[in-house]
Amino acid sequence: MPFPSASRASGAPAILTGRDMVLLSLAFLAAYLPIDWLTFIHPRPSLNITPWNPPAGLYMALLLWTGARGLPMVYATLILADLVVRGHPASIASLLLSNLAIVAGYGAAAHVLRHRVGIGLALNRVRDVGWLVGVTFLSAAVVAPVFVGVFVLDGALPAADLPTLAFQYWLGDAIGIAVVTPFVLLLHRPDQTPAWSMPNTPTAAQTAAIAAALLLVFLPIGDGQFNLFYVLFLPLVWVAVSHGLPGAVLAALAIQSGLIAGLQAIGLPLGAVVYHQTLMLALAITALFLGALVSERREVEARLREHQAELAHLSRLTVTGEMASALAHELNQPLLAAISYARAAQRLLEGDDTPPRAHDLIDKAVIQAERAGEVIRGLRTFLSKGSLQLAPEPASEILRETLTLVRGDAAYNRVQLRVDMAEPLPLVLCDRIQIEQVLLNLVHNSIEAIAAADSPLREVVLRVQATPPDGLTFEVEDSGPGVSAGMIEHLYSPFATTKPAGMGLGLPICRSIVESHGGRLWLGRTGPTGSVFQVFLPAARSDTRPSHDPDR
Repeated sequence: MPFPSASRASGAPAILTGRDMVLLSLAFLAAYLPIDWLTFIHPRPSLNITPWNPPAGLYMALLLWTGARGLPMVYATLILADLVVRGHPASIASLLLSNLAIVAGYGAAAHVLRHRVGIGLALNRVRDVGWLVGVTFLSAAVVAPVFVGVFVLDGALPAADLPTLAFQYWLGDAIGIAVVTPFVLLLHRPDQTPAWSMPNTPTAAQTAAIAAALLLVFLPIGDGQFNLFYVLFLPLVWVAVSHGLPGAVLAALAIQSGLIAGLQAIGLPLGAVVYHQTLMLALAITALFLGALVSERREVEARLREHQAELAHLSRLTVTGEMASALAHELNQPLLAAISYARAAQRLLEGDDTPPRAHDLIDKAVIQAERAGEVIRGLRTFLSKGSLQLAPEPASEILRETLTLVRGDAAYNRVQLRVDMAEPLPLVLCDRIQIEQVLLNLVHNSIEAIAAADSPLREVVLRVQATPPDGLTFEVEDSGPGVSAGMIEHLYSPFATTKPAGMGLGLPICRSIVESHGGRLWLGRTGPTGSVFQVFLPAARSDTRPSHDPDR
């Protein structure tokens, strides 16, 4: 079945060409009629009032993809299915009006979801699932009494049955949408790997657990049958926790199909079908929200790991650069001295009796030493001109990311983290990753100092406040032993450290980063009860906007 492509990985509705619409409409028609025929569980001819209506999930997915352009195809297909599949027993007027109510109701729901709410059709957030369930279920609650009311007015149904039949119709559409629509939407996720790659499908053990739970549901245990429905939640939760939304959607579809097949095989009355479909609706909603929660959490964790890797990569590059710069400085002096000595040797060897070979060798040594000096000067120039990606960023977001990255280290060392922000705060103009690296290094230093001294009070406080007229000041305060008097003068000297395994590059790198932003890093105070490091950064102009994504 061909599906439209989209330009955004979030699963936003695609812009369809005329050819896309034709292919999609033909595929929808080809799938709709056989599915409607196979899943309609009532004797024919009959009205389409059923507690199990998976075709509703098909046309809801189509409308989410196509919007108003898909309404004519849905309307024509609904009429065709009523005539071909069920043999519509009521008047033509009721046939046209009842299906018009369906198209109007679900077309409005699709419009709200596409344009008002803007859900991602990949359903990779709990928010998207919540809006899909809320809006479509509400639309079904509006469509159901109108649909049944048309046949009551036509005389095909008694008025007294309207509430019961409307609930039955709503239930069938709600389950069809909850089970089938996510399945169809996840068949194609633009710019992403297929939703049902092997890691996202239930394992053989989980499939066996679903089959065993269905078998238990149909066993006559106790006073009657079907009193073990809730065991179906167990394999569903297992699959959802293991595989996220794709696995949960597959599990719900398998359970629903097995449940309907079992109910039909045993031949239970319609009332029993409605009862178990009501329970199935609760199970389907659980599957959607639990699966979406797991998938969203995994996506957040993946972004966090990517962010941590980016910070670690930047840290390694910065350390390498500082080491190279320090080595270049140290090597430049002996090279200059070697050149001076070689020139002096040339002057001492001047004379007719000096072998020409000696002059030649000394000249070559000088040339190579000068070449090495040029390489080192070029390296230092390169290292001193690293480009910054400056953008206005919220200080609160920088602190939040820093705390997220350092929380595990703090918990391991039994150090409590606390944030103190004086709102409102202007945006800070910075390269966000680099400033997070600075704060992360300062907090790590504080935690290590507290842990090494085994301080009785174990706390690190991160503060940020506006510094009029044009900046912000971040503070990292700890309850450690303070900076020793002998180290205060060498805090920012490369390779100066009190740590047994330290390299002495952390604070020099931090100061270099802050100063490249036009800011300043300094030791605010220190003593036996702790230290405070302060970082001043310029604020962004009021006419600039933050560059970060609010859903990031």
